[in-house]
Amino acid sequence: MNILLIEDNLAEARLLQEVLKGAIISRFNLAHVKRLGDAIASLKTESFDVVLLDLTLPDSEGLASLDSLIQHAPSLPVVVLTNTNDDELALESVRHGAQDYLVKRHINQDILVRSLRYAIERKQAAEALREANEILEHRVQERTAALAMANELLRQEIEWRQRIQSRLELAQQAGKIVSFEWIIQTNDIIWTAELEALYGLAPGSFDGQYEGWMQSIHPDDRPKVEQELWQAVKKGQGLDTEFRIVCPPEGRRQKAEGRREGQSLLLDEASSPLTASCRVAGEIRWIAVKSSLFCDQTGQAVRMIGIQMDITEKKQLEAQFLRAQRLESLGTLASGIAHDLNNILTPILAVVQLLPLKLPNLNDNTQQLLKTLESSAQRGADLIKQILSFARGVEGKRINLQIHHLLFEIQQIIQQTLPKSIDIHSNIPANLWTIYGDTTQLHQVFMNLCVNARDAMPNGGNLQIIAQNFLVDEQYARMHLDAKVGAYVVVNVSDTGMGIPPEILHRVFDPFFTTKEVGKGTGLGLSAVLGIVKSHGGFIDVQSEVNKGSVFKVYLPAIESLTHETDDNLELLTGQQELILIVDDEVAITEIIKTTLETYNYRVLTASDGIEAIALYAEYKNEIAGVLMDIMMPTMDGTNIIPLLRRLNPNVYVVAMSGLNSTEVVSQVQKLGFQGFLSKPFTTKELLWALCKGLGTRD
Repeated sequence: MNILLIEDNLAEARLLQEVLKGAIISRFNLAHVKRLGDAIASLKTESFDVVLLDLTLPDSEGLASLDSLIQHAPSLPVVVLTNTNDDELALESVRHGAQDYLVKRHINQDILVRSLRYAIERKQAAEALREANEILEHRVQERTAALAMANELLRQEIEWRQRIQSRLELAQQAGKIVSFEWIIQTNDIIWTAELEALYGLAPGSFDGQYEGWMQSIHPDDRPKVEQELWQAVKKGQGLDTEFRIVCPPEGRRQKAEGRREGQSLLLDEASSPLTASCRVAGEIRWIAVKSSLFCDQTGQAVRMIGIQMDITEKKQLEAQFLRAQRLESLGTLASGIAHDLNNILTPILAVVQLLPLKLPNLNDNTQQLLKTLESSAQRGADLIKQILSFARGVEGKRINLQIHHLLFEIQQIIQQTLPKSIDIHSNIPANLWTIYGDTTQLHQVFMNLCVNARDAMPNGGNLQIIAQNFLVDEQYARMHLDAKVGAYVVVNVSDTGMGIPPEILHRVFDPFFTTKEVGKGTGLGLSAVLGIVKSHGGFIDVQSEVNKGSVFKVYLPAIESLTHETDDNLELLTGQQELILIVDDEVAITEIIKTTLETYNYRVLTASDGIEAIALYAEYKNEIAGVLMDIMMPTMDGTNIIPLLRRLNPNVYVVAMSGLNSTEVVSQVQKLGFQGFLSKPFTTKELLWALCKGLGTRD
């Protein structure tokens, strides 16, 4: 301890030095100066832990000496010395920044040493609290800035949507705009060869009748189009609508015959997106109609002239964009709910693991009930992990892996477990590119898709698993919002089951949406599949037709190298009476962790917020061996507390706790310097292992 004594009376200075020599201080160094000016000069060249200041000096007197000293060394704790037992002067000294006030004639060893130590500790705690307030003010400024940034992002999103709309409009125009005419009095439709091509009809095959046009429209849209059409005629205005068409059977479809005489605008199949887009009988396409109504001199409607265009690509992009927006909103909601549920499950899981130790004489029936409770709590935790997989893409242990081996294992499992009425076929090349992923999560993805395929074929059918290397180009990436240009491994899981109706196809990835009977599905399977695939940088495409089956295409980005990952085995170790500080705003969590650690030979302090944690650590910093801290708390969270703890002890061992386990959270705690991370709810084994790794209690 380096002490600076500012005292002009040599006798009193020697007395204080003798008092310190007789005190129980392991090491101290006392530097003595007579004048305030000499003290300020010493502070510029030497480092001190505390100052003893006499208020009566040759070059300064009273509280002015204290003010001047604090001005030159604001972070240095000061203990004021005086011969006057003046309570008012003592109070004013503290108000001006002194940590303590001592009357010289009352000083003894214990009083002096305790005053010096308390002065240092109070000054450190005060500095920590001051920094805490600065952090809180900074957070207010950050949130204000974040609000401004959010407004800027909203503006950018509006501009982005406008660009997307502009691109979609160009796509519409590039998709060929063809004209049509309807003579109302005779009910005839005058179609060009291009319009026949738009509907997938062979040139000259349309009979020109109104009923023939209506039959080409999807049955579900036909009543709406007829109603809008005759309402437009009644109101004297043009038709502006969108509807679906069904591509005709092979015999009526447009053939690639090139240009014909008298068909100057008819394009061949290679250059016509319309003939190329309507190749499959029964395929559904979207058509937009914009037209004007023309009347005779009496006001009677005589004909409608306008254009029709294929807007299928626009509709697909809109559907993907709306689905992405909906899933993003649901993901944010699910993430918040999962965090709260994990905080609820943490004490439940900890208590059920602790009770057998506290009550060793339980009968077999009671022990079985506890096992049932533990199993149910763990199932709840696993369910929450599925929610988080959907919401934010929880990332586990990832390695460079050859997906050929994983798919081969999946194939073996389903061949042994699926009903014999389902024929399983696969085409899994050995030269598939390497991907970077979590084996367990990808196993969950493909098993989930295979189980769904089984459920779609209750009376049997064919299940296929086909994998291939695939290069996504710019044109393909434009058709899928989550796709990026590059190399992918594509895995197709297809079935010949009941299929998915078009009206619910866009909802299959929504959480809690299921077509299964009550009790037979949670509606989280495909949500988790989507979350896992997106967290791997991939995307999914779904194609389905009622009574014909479904195809789920999983695209996973490929890499070049191959490495291996090893796992460590955990051991359950007890403590050696180390003192642990637990910081969490959930009282139930702090209490059960406290009980658990005390059962395993630890001592425990608890704090419910950041300010209390800092105060406790400042008081017990020489005893506290480690800190368990929730990173999401009101007022001041763990991310703001850890810098203050490191000021008090740069080597403090801190383990972060959180109800969220997303890639972003794990990355954040690592960057902030947390030495460990516990995802709620955690087991006793995980808790003790996180502590023993940093406290050196491993055998």
